[in-house]
Amino acid sequence: MMEFNPMTSWPILIWIFFLAAFAGGIPIFLQSKNGIATQRIWLKSGLLFLFLIFFCLFLLQPSISISEDDNEVLIYSEEVDRKQVQFWQDSLEIKKAVSIEDYKETGNQVFLLGEQFSKESLFPFRNQTVNWILPESDRQLSDLSWKGYLRKGERQRLNYRVFSEKDSSKILLRQGEIELASAELEKGWNVGELEFLTAGQGKVEVPLLIDGDSLAILRYFIGPSVPKKYHFQISFPGQEVRVLSQWLESKGEKVSQEIRLSRATVLEGGNANSDSLQIRMIDPQQLELKEVQDWVRTSEGALVIMNLANTEETVYQVNRLFGTDFQLQRTGQGESRTLGNQLEAAPFRWAVKSSQKLFGDDAMAVQRVGGVQIAISLYSSTFPKFLQGDEAGYEAIWGELFGALEPAEPQSWKFGAPVLSGISTEIQLNKSDSIPEWIYSQVDSVNLVGTLTNPFLAKGVFQSDSTGWIGFGDDFSIYVYGQNELTSHYANALIKPLTFRYEGEGSSSEMNYAKISNWIWLIGMLLSLGLMWVEPKISF
Repeated sequence: MMEFNPMTSWPILIWIFFLAAFAGGIPIFLQSKNGIATQRIWLKSGLLFLFLIFFCLFLLQPSISISEDDNEVLIYSEEVDRKQVQFWQDSLEIKKAVSIEDYKETGNQVFLLGEQFSKESLFPFRNQTVNWILPESDRQLSDLSWKGYLRKGERQRLNYRVFSEKDSSKILLRQGEIELASAELEKGWNVGELEFLTAGQGKVEVPLLIDGDSLAILRYFIGPSVPKKYHFQISFPGQEVRVLSQWLESKGEKVSQEIRLSRATVLEGGNANSDSLQIRMIDPQQLELKEVQDWVRTSEGALVIMNLANTEETVYQVNRLFGTDFQLQRTGQGESRTLGNQLEAAPFRWAVKSSQKLFGDDAMAVQRVGGVQIAISLYSSTFPKFLQGDEAGYEAIWGELFGALEPAEPQSWKFGAPVLSGISTEIQLNKSDSIPEWIYSQVDSVNLVGTLTNPFLAKGVFQSDSTGWIGFGDDFSIYVYGQNELTSHYANALIKPLTFRYEGEGSSSEMNYAKISNWIWLIGMLLSLGLMWVEPKISF
């Protein structure tokens, strides 16, 4: 089968061909009129036709199809056993299989089998189509990613892709005796996400386990969280407010209270006069205060409305005062409903809106208005969780909400993990004041370049041939994984710059073509022209 790739558009190509045929045909026509022998006229016409064929093929630039069987080759790394090689060779119907050490640059389509590769061993594949096949073995990791830097109290998210040979198994993260997050695995490839609240500060190591056996160790850095200022402005200091304020203080946050027993009687606690705030926690009675209304319109922060007695009336009032569009949907005729976390809430649920986010088992809704985020809680109370000793459940409610409401840190770092030795990683710095041009560790340095669109954001590229923890002063540390720690990730990073597909994706069904050399057409044209020149000098 042949494919054509003309040197120019078809109309122009046809005109060129007819001009060449006309220019060569005129002399033959005139010679036929002058009485040249018919035998010579046919010979001249044949030579001209031969020239035109080569000339036309030169313009068309033809390519011929080549057999895929002859074009494909299976390359395997040294750790892959012969059974695996034979299995994939039969599955892909590839005739040729060689080890990566013995490979010579042959075949345009390459299938790489294994995970132990080096930069040097992959160099011969730089100009070829590469399909990477990761062997399917029990507890084989294909993808693993998490945040390399978090602030204290922020939630960590681990994304994974792992293969399991068992019908049922369990993947989990554990810190000491505490299980942080877990998920069930099925037979085959499993893709999922584990989310958990971080604990501690500084360098953190968390084992990733499958059925109790270690699979990998997550290493990341937790930076300090700048204490936020929470202000309670309520009519009556009930148990809900007391437990929540104590819990915030135990987290190192700054808490103040303003108890309005009446218009003339106000009890204050803590430092309520702060310019930076604030996350204000109020009950519905405070919505009537001009001070609160003006603060929402002119400030930056968050307003949380809790302890609702008349839910529908309060939501209507919030929408009217601040221009929000919270919408309730009644779930029953009772005075309350029980949520999945076993806490009581008002008998409503929030209508889903693109401008709003839901938290706390969907009992809390948040919407931004100007510089302030407004949150409404439907919970009757949450303190029973804390008093029952379920601090993790209590933190899951309020920690998630406050994590979304808290104003931006004056300085924060961002980079993904794992960071691999010899592989570059982007680091981002958000900072409200001057951004340094360089940051230094004991063995490496990173140049930070500001972005044009955001004056408070700078980016840099970090790459180190070292392994282990690399500290950048007191700001943060990066853990650099060696090739032997996360083998498949290292292989993925090396192969990624090549054109490749993972296992599981079908190979291309397109036909492969090889271009015919232009020298064939040029030699043919020269030979035809030479014969046309010699022909008049031969008598017969």
